[in-house]
Amino acid sequence: MEMILAVVLGLAAPGADTAPALSADFATGRPADYFTADSAGRVRVASAGKTQTMILSDGACQLRDAAVQPGRKYTLTLTAAFEGDAESMEDNPRFEVFARPGQTSPRLPSRRIEFLDAAGKPTGRPLLHAMPFRNRHTYEDVFYTPAEAAAVRIGLASGKGVRLILSALRVSETPDEGALNVNPAFGLGLCNYSGWRNIAAGGCLIRREGKVVLDTKYGSVGQKIPLSKPGTYALSAKATGNGYNSVVIVRVYDRKDKKLMQASTRRYGPRTYFVLPADAAYASFLVYSCLLEEARLVWVGDEKAIQSLRKK
Repeated sequence: MEMILAVVLGLAAPGADTAPALSADFATGRPADYFTADSAGRVRVASAGKTQTMILSDGACQLRDAAVQPGRKYTLTLTAAFEGDAESMEDNPRFEVFARPGQTSPRLPSRRIEFLDAAGKPTGRPLLHAMPFRNRHTYEDVFYTPAEAAAVRIGLASGKGVRLILSALRVSETPDEGALNVNPAFGLGLCNYSGWRNIAAGGCLIRREGKVVLDTKYGSVGQKIPLSKPGTYALSAKATGNGYNSVVIVRVYDRKDKKLMQASTRRYGPRTYFVLPADAAYASFLVYSCLLEEARLVWVGDEKAIQSLRKK
């Protein structure tokens, strides 16, 4: 069986909320239609039944950059498989570690999401994930683009001695999730850590009483959440304490990464309200000792709104 890589790509017009930033159909094109000039030669076309596919073997490639809007939620949807003398999630359940942010192996395929500013210089923090499933699997990465982002750059690596099968790739704006933070109720399922930057030692997604929850252990950290509006915000969480000092914290920073304030809750259910400092630019979660079912950060009104909300 051969490994396949198929992707969806095209530039979105500025401000086109519904148009995908990246959309390519490998069934009809050539590698040069989708990949950079120095990458296209590493990708070959193959057939899988009546469908044309593209194969990346023992190497890396890069899709052509695509335009994005700054400070917006996007989703990378990527369907892939691999073939080669390497273990996989199906072979070894402990490979769940490779679903977590930044956990990769030279023997596994991986995807890298980078952001560029208007001058073409890197901005923000790249997202790097392994692709540990041998059989066809759809990966979803939901993320915010940095405040200066003008383009997204997707890199793919097959892994050493591995052939990569990619049957679909798309980057598009993410529908409203009922919260500013990404993946607030872990609706993307097990093995999907969208919205989290660092998982504490021993932490992982588990299934508990029919729900996907994050066992945060002692100090898991969320990705940056842009704060585009001044005013009053609400923090809420559904969780069960699981160890010492169980707490859900939202930390607020300015554009230079200076911490301005934090709000926290140990009451898992009721909302906690706070008003942003004047220079606030983004927030992130920090969670200790929780079996976390849900965490939400929501804008609820202007600065005066907090007075009436706290009386309820």
